Amino acid sequence: MKKSRKVIIVEARFYLDISDQLIMGATQALQENNYQFERVEVPGILEIPHALKYAIETDSYDGGVVVGCAIKGQTDHYEHVCNQAMTGTQTVALMYNFPIGNAILTCPSRRLAEERASTKDLNFGGKAVAAALKLIKIKSKFRNA
Repeated sequence: MKKSRKVIIVEARFYLDISDQLIMGATQALQENNYQFERVEVPGILEIPHALKYAIETDSYDGGVVVGCAIKGQTDHYEHVCNQAMTGTQTVALMYNFPIGNAILTCPSRRLAEERASTKDLNFGGKAVAAALKLIKIKSKFRNA
């Protein structure tokens, strides 16, 4: 049986400082909206879809937020990792009809990632929560129609 008003946060910890800012923004937004949350850590963004799927299968959460970062290097690895992480996350969300807010940053530089992660700047962690909560409401509206 699903517990009400609970969100799973799946966080990739490859760039610790950036992940910490994303988590700060996400957890603040969840607390402000009176949502409980649990966090699960994965090494990098490629592992996010797997952990998300495992969490969804417990039927314990109303929605989820994914956070992490990839910064472009000098090889094609960045493109492959970003594409797989984003496609995998979206596929899992659609397959399970599960509301997700996405704060996986895919940036060409550390500076841009830091700006997007910062709770004092663009606060993508908080924005991902806002998106997830909106989708939870939309899903609930259609279920109750």
